[in-house]
Amino acid sequence: MMSSSHTLTRAQVFRQSWPIMLANGAAPIVGIVDTLMVGRFVGTQALAGIGLGAVIYSIAYWGFGFLRMSTAGLAAQSDGAGAEAEVQAHILRAIPLGLLIGLLIFALQIPLLAGAFVIFTGTPDIEASARAYIGARLWGLPATLGTIALMGWFVGISRAGLALSLQIVLNIVNIILSPIFVIVLGGGLVGVGLASAAAEWAGFAMGLFLMIREVRRRGGWRAGAFTRKVILARDALSKLGVANGNIFIRTMALTLGFSFFGNAAASEGETFLAGYHVLMQFITMAALVLDGFAHTAEAVTGAAYGAKDKPRFDRAVRLTSEFSVLFAVLISAAIFFGGPTIIRVLTTDPAVIESAMTYLPYCALAPIAGFAAFQMDGVFIGTTRTAAMRNASIAAVIIYLAAHYMIYPILGAAGIWVAFLIYYVTRAVTLGIAYPSIRKHMERESI
Repeated sequence: MMSSSHTLTRAQVFRQSWPIMLANGAAPIVGIVDTLMVGRFVGTQALAGIGLGAVIYSIAYWGFGFLRMSTAGLAAQSDGAGAEAEVQAHILRAIPLGLLIGLLIFALQIPLLAGAFVIFTGTPDIEASARAYIGARLWGLPATLGTIALMGWFVGISRAGLALSLQIVLNIVNIILSPIFVIVLGGGLVGVGLASAAAEWAGFAMGLFLMIREVRRRGGWRAGAFTRKVILARDALSKLGVANGNIFIRTMALTLGFSFFGNAAASEGETFLAGYHVLMQFITMAALVLDGFAHTAEAVTGAAYGAKDKPRFDRAVRLTSEFSVLFAVLISAAIFFGGPTIIRVLTTDPAVIESAMTYLPYCALAPIAGFAAFQMDGVFIGTTRTAAMRNASIAAVIIYLAAHYMIYPILGAAGIWVAFLIYYVTRAVTLGIAYPSIRKHMERESI
């Protein structure tokens, strides 16, 4: 815990942020390894199946991301307030919740997958392949959701390096098991999914080990932390439930926005869609970097909020935002000037290259347009102002859809990108409107 007498420095902000950047960058490696194994050793149909399956599986992963966000915010606040027993209680509530949700989805996978394939359709063979892959990966879903909660807790107590260690173990196990299950044992799609599931359990086990070691480092388990009275405290569970519900709605609104962007790209034809997919790799990597500072903002603003220390809160917001602005500009410049070379590495199709090059300037503006949205998310998660996040996300996606239908008839394909940039800005503006209420709430609490 950082006391109010200890001033947050830029060095501390960067020290907390870079492990998160690496952990975020490592997260997609499981899917990359799965794709590599299937693409080289199983076949094209299976590769299409794993593509469809990964899209469906990611809904569970991102849809229950509230386990990370709420845990990070609540743990940061308790850490700032010096309430160590509550810091411990937050993770003792979050892990069982993640495991329970994972087990419930596993038990209900038949009707859930039936519904998913109504929305995400493919040929019967591709759907069969996707079903086999998802069915195998679901064995690891409880561990995945438990791990998400642990990573949120590590971020909330400003120990992002532990989240990186967890992610490294998970990926090493997956890299080792995937070739064994696919090449040696000939497991195909099921083998790929089971290797990933086993890796998720290994990562979860590592996370539990790191959690226990961290608790010991902080002085051991507090009296009452494991008691039914503390873990099942009505007020704490109510706060957790409300926060999780609001963040879930917020995540669904964001999913709608990005899905609409993808569908709009698909409506422009195969070449535009392929170019869009190439450019989205730049946007994804930019988000992974900028999220490092947003996650740090969760921890340091949440701790200041919990301590009711407004000067410390303002400094935390300012320093994390300074880094976010700096890296947004650097990333935008890197995309604009380095993008043409990378595009030609990612694809050799002349038409796709031309399409991607045409819209590269819009893509390069995305980090500058979006950094404030990421930072605001971090501040609102750290202070658990989840109702405001929910409302802002709903308002932003409505404005985005309206902007798209107004701009697209005028600008055509370019309008798809312009509207998307407006969406990024709108996400920040709608949260910015609610931002003063956080500081006012701190003033009332400190009286």
